[in-house]
Amino acid sequence: MNTGAIPATMLYAGIMGLLAVALATQVLWARINAKKLPDWKPDTTMRVQANFVENVPLALILLYLLEAGGAPTVMVHVLGAALVIARLLHAWGYSGNPGATYPRLIGAQTTFLLLSIMGFGLIYLALAPRL
Repeated sequence: MNTGAIPATMLYAGIMGLLAVALATQVLWARINAKKLPDWKPDTTMRVQANFVENVPLALILLYLLEAGGAPTVMVHVLGAALVIARLLHAWGYSGNPGATYPRLIGAQTTFLLLSIMGFGLIYLALAPRL
Protein backbone atom coordinates (compact mmCIF):
# COMPACT_ATOMS: atom_id res chain seq x y z
CA MET A 1 0.00 0.00 0.00
CA ASN A 2 1.41 3.39 -0.99
CA THR A 3 0.98 5.94 1.80
CA GLY A 4 2.61 8.73 -0.19
CA ALA A 5 5.50 10.89 0.81
CA ILE A 6 4.10 12.09 4.12
CA PRO A 7 3.58 9.17 6.52
CA ALA A 8 4.55 11.11 9.65
CA THR A 9 2.04 13.89 9.00
CA MET A 10 -0.60 11.29 8.19
CA LEU A 11 -0.10 9.78 11.65
CA TYR A 12 -0.62 13.09 13.47
CA ALA A 13 -3.52 14.12 11.25
CA GLY A 14 -5.20 10.82 12.10
CA ILE A 15 -4.62 11.28 15.84
CA MET A 16 -5.92 14.85 15.67
CA GLY A 17 -8.97 13.68 13.72
CA LEU A 18 -9.83 11.25 16.49
CA LEU A 19 -9.26 13.93 19.13
CA ALA A 20 -11.54 16.29 17.18
CA VAL A 21 -14.30 13.66 17.27
CA ALA A 22 -13.80 13.17 21.02
CA LEU A 23 -14.01 16.92 21.66
CA ALA A 24 -17.11 17.30 19.47
CA THR A 25 -18.72 14.40 21.33
CA GLN A 26 -18.00 16.13 24.63
CA VAL A 27 -19.70 19.29 23.35
CA LEU A 28 -22.75 17.28 22.33
CA TRP A 29 -22.83 15.54 25.72
CA ALA A 30 -22.48 18.88 27.56
CA ARG A 31 -25.33 20.40 25.57
CA ILE A 32 -27.62 17.45 26.25
CA ASN A 33 -26.78 17.47 29.96
CA ALA A 34 -26.46 21.24 30.42
CA LYS A 35 -29.09 21.40 33.17
CA LYS A 36 -27.26 18.79 35.25
CA LEU A 37 -23.81 20.37 34.92
CA PRO A 38 -22.21 23.38 36.59
CA ASP A 39 -23.07 26.59 34.71
CA TRP A 40 -19.54 26.97 33.35
CA LYS A 41 -19.13 23.41 31.99
CA PRO A 42 -21.01 23.60 28.63
CA ASP A 43 -19.33 26.88 27.67
CA THR A 44 -15.90 25.63 28.67
CA THR A 45 -16.38 22.41 26.70
CA MET A 46 -17.30 24.40 23.60
CA ARG A 47 -14.30 26.69 24.08
CA VAL A 48 -11.93 23.72 24.17
CA GLN A 49 -13.32 22.42 20.89
CA ALA A 50 -13.34 25.88 19.29
CA ASN A 51 -9.72 26.47 20.24
CA PHE A 52 -8.81 23.07 18.80
CA VAL A 53 -10.58 23.84 15.52
CA GLU A 54 -8.93 27.25 15.44
CA ASN A 55 -5.34 26.05 15.83
CA VAL A 56 -4.93 22.42 14.82
CA PRO A 57 -5.78 22.64 11.09
CA LEU A 58 -3.11 25.31 10.57
CA ALA A 59 -0.62 23.30 12.62
CA LEU A 60 -1.25 20.19 10.51
CA ILE A 61 -0.87 22.16 7.28
CA LEU A 62 2.45 23.57 8.51
CA LEU A 63 3.59 20.11 9.61
CA TYR A 64 2.67 18.68 6.21
CA LEU A 65 4.55 21.44 4.39
CA LEU A 66 7.63 20.91 6.56
CA GLU A 67 7.63 17.21 5.77
CA ALA A 68 6.97 17.77 2.06
CA GLY A 69 9.69 20.44 2.03
CA GLY A 70 12.30 17.98 3.23
CA ALA A 71 12.46 18.53 6.99
CA PRO A 72 13.99 15.57 8.82
CA THR A 73 11.43 12.92 9.75
CA VAL A 74 12.52 12.98 13.39
CA MET A 75 11.74 16.72 13.50
CA VAL A 76 8.29 16.12 12.07
CA HIS A 77 7.65 13.45 14.70
CA VAL A 78 8.87 15.67 17.54
CA LEU A 79 6.66 18.55 16.39
CA GLY A 80 3.67 16.28 15.79
CA ALA A 81 3.97 14.52 19.14
CA ALA A 82 4.42 17.84 20.93
CA LEU A 83 1.25 19.13 19.23
CA VAL A 84 -0.72 16.08 20.41
CA ILE A 85 0.54 16.55 23.98
CA ALA A 86 -0.16 20.29 23.90
CA ARG A 87 -3.74 19.82 22.74
CA LEU A 88 -4.38 17.09 25.31
CA LEU A 89 -2.99 19.31 28.07
CA HIS A 90 -5.18 22.19 26.95
CA ALA A 91 -8.31 20.05 26.95
CA TRP A 92 -7.47 18.43 30.28
CA GLY A 93 -6.67 21.78 31.89
CA TYR A 94 -10.06 23.11 30.88
CA SER A 95 -12.03 20.00 31.80
CA GLY A 96 -12.28 20.55 35.53
CA ASN A 97 -12.04 24.29 35.94
CA PRO A 98 -13.46 27.26 34.04
CA GLY A 99 -10.50 29.50 34.79
CA ALA A 100 -6.82 29.52 34.06
CA THR A 101 -4.93 26.36 34.93
CA TYR A 102 -1.34 25.38 34.31
CA PRO A 103 -2.17 22.50 31.93
CA ARG A 104 -4.41 24.84 29.89
CA LEU A 105 -1.75 27.55 29.81
CA ILE A 106 1.05 25.13 28.94
CA GLY A 107 -1.07 23.49 26.23
CA ALA A 108 -2.05 26.80 24.62
CA GLN A 109 1.41 28.35 24.82
CA THR A 110 3.06 25.17 23.51
CA THR A 111 0.68 25.20 20.56
CA PHE A 112 1.62 28.81 19.79
CA LEU A 113 5.32 27.98 20.16
CA LEU A 114 4.96 25.01 17.79
CA LEU A 115 3.12 27.14 15.22
CA SER A 116 5.96 29.67 15.43
CA ILE A 117 8.69 27.04 15.11
CA MET A 118 6.96 25.46 12.12
CA GLY A 119 6.42 28.87 10.52
CA PHE A 120 10.07 29.83 10.91
CA GLY A 121 11.11 26.38 9.68
CA LEU A 122 9.07 26.81 6.52
CA ILE A 123 10.51 30.27 5.91
CA TYR A 124 13.97 28.79 6.28
CA LEU A 125 13.21 25.93 3.90
CA ALA A 126 11.78 28.38 1.38
CA LEU A 127 14.75 30.77 1.53
CA ALA A 128 17.67 28.43 2.25
CA PRO A 129 18.32 27.50 -1.41
CA ARG A 130 18.49 31.20 -2.23
CA LEU A 131 20.82 32.21 0.61
